Amino acid sequence: MSQDMQQLADMIAIRSILDEYCLRLEINPFDEWLELFSDDTVYEVFRKELRGLDDVKAMLSKAPHGVHLPGALRIELDGNVATTIQNYVFVGEDPTYSNQGWYYRTLMRTDGGWKITHTKVKIQKQVKPAITT
Repeated sequence: MSQDMQQLADMIAIRSILDEYCLRLEINPFDEWLELFSDDTVYEVFRKELRGLDDVKAMLSKAPHGVHLPGALRIELDGNVATTIQNYVFVGEDPTYSNQGWYYRTLMRTDGGWKITHTKVKIQKQVKPAITT
C-alpha cells in the first residue's frame, strides 16, 4: 500500500475508533467501550489521572448517562502514533451534568488495530452572567 493510501486508511480507522467512543459509551455494554483503549491507558478527567483499564472502569462506569455529541476532529499522524483534538457536547439525562469541551487523545497502532493510549478531557468552564438590577 502506498504511503498516501496508508495515511488515508489510518485516518479512517482513527475516526471510526473515536465515533465508537461516543456510541459505545451510550448504547453498548461498558466493557465494549473499554475495548477501544490499550491496557495501560491513561485517562485524565475531573483533575484525576486514571491509570489502566481497572481505574478507568472503576470511575467512569459510574458516570452520568446522556448523549455524547462529538464535533470537529483534528488528527496528526506520526507513524504508529496519532494525536487528536476533538470538541464535544455532553447532554446529560440530568441536565446538571451536561457539559462541553475537548478531548485530547493519543492513539497507537497495535497488532489489534488503533487503541487509545491517553485521553485528557478538558471541560469548558461555565461562566454565569452577572446579575444586573
